[in-house]
Formats: sequence, structure tokens, C-alpha cells
Amino acid sequence: MLNRFLDAVADRLAKEWLVIGAQSLVFWAGGFAAVAWGTGRSPVDRLHALAPGAQALFASAALLAFVLSGAAVRRLTPVVLTFLEGYGWPGRLRRYGTARQEARRHRLRERWERLHAALGGAAQPVAPDTYDAFVRTDAALRRIPGAPERQLPTWVGNTLRAAELRPYQKYGLDAVKCWPHLWLVLPAEARDQITRARAALDSAVSALIWSTGFVVWTPWAGWAAPVAAVAATAVYHGALRRPCAVLADLLEASYDLHRTALYTALRWPLPTDPAHERESGRLLTAYLWRGSDAPVPVFTSSPDAPEPH
Repeated sequence: MLNRFLDAVADRLAKEWLVIGAQSLVFWAGGFAAVAWGTGRSPVDRLHALAPGAQALFASAALLAFVLSGAAVRRLTPVVLTFLEGYGWPGRLRRYGTARQEARRHRLRERWERLHAALGGAAQPVAPDTYDAFVRTDAALRRIPGAPERQLPTWVGNTLRAAELRPYQKYGLDAVKCWPHLWLVLPAEARDQITRARAALDSAVSALIWSTGFVVWTPWAGWAAPVAAVAATAVYHGALRRPCAVLADLLEASYDLHRTALYTALRWPLPTDPAHERESGRLLTAYLWRGSDAPVPVFTSSPDAPEPH
């Protein structure tokens, strides 16, 4: 859900448009190769056989197709990302995917408990492989919400959903409701890192769209379909997961490091201990979402207010 806000407010980096242009170029170059393979004649040879006026018209149409296809993929990217998260799936497919994610979480939990017991009860130094396995298992388990009803049917969706839920679990702050306010008080460097992480995720999603779309060249070359399948699989598992995990970690870290800036900007009293912070965070979330006419808590003095004499 936070991705929708980021897509609306984050500046589009020039590098992102260059990446989309490069992806579009690869797609169309591969398409011309597929047409040449299927017809036995290069599109360039066909172009040379045309009259000069027809050549100019064909070149203009090709340039227009190149530009419009890039713009279309850019517009589709947030829609496809939302779908990859698991939103909008049909009921049966969503239940099937969610059940698989819950089964995976159960397996990871059992493995985590075994490894945790081995680490805690070992009389001798633990083997590096055992420790590494515990770290990987713990990291994977954090990518899945613990409550089945909060889970989504995909790895991408659960990774981002878990990051959205953790500020509430730790601090009582609803990440989605508080995010626009926190965004405005984040340091420029933090906003820049989050924007770049989102841009990297967008680039991976657009690469997935181009890879899947390569199947349209199948009528001219039968190898286009398996190439599309292999490329899409490689992009999803190799290029998309890492920026998704980085973005999730940055979103969570924003609350870890800068939530006090939100309290200060709203003149809300800072929590005094972790238990108090959860309750204070829930009250602050309700205040931002609905407002309040309660006499407590009492606002703190503005940091810019003059000192009383």
C-alpha cells in the first residue's frame, strides 16, 4: 500500500527513463530478429525495398511504437507491481497462494526453532554453517506476516506487508496511515534512498513486463515463447526480489530512526519507555487519522518557540 504513495510523490529519476528506453530497445531489437528468423528476410531489407516516402513513414511509425510502448510500460509498472503483491487476485487463486505462503512460514518457523535450540544449547562453538542457516532462516521468516489473515499470496506482497506491519508491532504506529506525515519530516538523504530503491523496483517490474511481452513474437519465431518464459523467471527471481527487500528494509528503518521527528513535528510528547511507546503510537495514529478533542496528551513546546522569561 505504501508503494502507491511513493509512486505519487517520488520524483521519477532520469536514470529510470534511460533504463526503460534500453529495455524497449532490447525488446524491439529482439522482435526484429524474430521477424527476420520467421520470414527469412530482415526488416531492414524490406525497408530498403520501399519507396523513400514509404521508408520515412515506416521509420516514423517505428519510432512512435518505440516511444509509446515505453510510455505504456511505465504506466503499467505500478499496476503490475500491485498485482505482483497479490492485490486483486481472484478468490480461489488468492486463497491458494496465501495457503502456500502460510505453509512456507510454518516450515521456516519449525526450522528456526530447531536452529535456535541448537545455537542456545550448544556446549561447543557452533559451526559456521549452522549459524549462517539460522541467520538466513530468521531473515526469511521476517518477510512473512505472522498472522495468516494479514498475509498476501506472493513473496513480494508479504515482504512489503511485513515491513508495513512491523512499525505498529514495535511502536504502535500504523505505517500506512502515518507514512505521508513521516515522509515530510524525513531527511533528504533518507527520502533519496527510498526513492532510488523504489525506482530500482520499478525498473525490475518493467523488465518483467518486457520479458513477458516478448511472447508476442511467437508467430514469427517459435523460440520467442520459451525465451520469454526463461527471461521472466530470471527477472522475477534474480532482479526483482533484491530491490523489493531493500525497499522494505528502508521503509521499516525510516520508522526505527526517524519516528521521533514525527512526534516532535506534531508536538506530541515523546514516549518514555517501549511499553508506553506502543500506546502512545496508537494514540498518535488515531489523532492523525481522525483528530481528537481530548485534553490529553498536552502538547509540548514548539522547538522554535521562544524560551519563557
